[in-house]
Amino acid sequence: MAIRDDYNRDSVDCCLSHLIEVFTILGAFREHIALVGGWVPFLLCNNPEDQHCGSMDIDLALEFDAITDETYATILNLLQQNGFTQGAQPFIFIKEATTEAGIPFKVEIDLLAGEYGGTTTGHRHQEVQDIKARKARGADLVFKDTVVKTLKGKLPDGGINEIAVKIAGVVPFLVMKGMALWTRKELKDAYDIYYIVNNYPGGMDELVKAFKPYLQHGLVIEGAGQDSSEVYES
Repeated sequence: MAIRDDYNRDSVDCCLSHLIEVFTILGAFREHIALVGGWVPFLLCNNPEDQHCGSMDIDLALEFDAITDETYATILNLLQQNGFTQGAQPFIFIKEATTEAGIPFKVEIDLLAGEYGGTTTGHRHQEVQDIKARKARGADLVFKDTVVKTLKGKLPDGGINEIAVKIAGVVPFLVMKGMALWTRKELKDAYDIYYIVNNYPGGMDELVKAFKPYLQHGLVIEGAGQDSSEVYES
């Protein structure tokens, strides 16, 4: 697929290295942070015979109502202490990096949260400690259905770390990607949806089963996600 040509391995590996760094430095908040966006199909159902291209940014959903101010360091403190600066939008954080091939690369983190409270002008962000997360359609479903993956790889400083990464389950992922595709029509969103549908473990029958609880409860379900001991090594 042509979209893969736009995602060179060197840049993707650089972003992956910083993804591991971000989940390492935000370890105190790991229970209330989930990876969403283009890295999800890469980790959720990567097929060695049809490998997903990965992503070149990091989208994080925050369980904003569970993150308190009573912490030694805030999310903002930790990101800034590790070289991330706030972008033009308050929910974006950027870090200047260099790939292993010596090419400059900007690592971008987008902080997202559920749409509770509406999205009218002046209410497009959720307050989380001393930062603002952008309200995103479908993000309220993420923490009803998460999967934990073990991710092992190289940190930006060259060290190796292995961490547990909470990612969106297939249903919230497809809901969020579908809404994104509806509003911005980016080829990468279509590719991610296509990849998940074609490579989900167990095939279409298992994917349909994953949606059934949501249909029964009107897209509101009770209960936690599932864990996985699978290790992906970069």
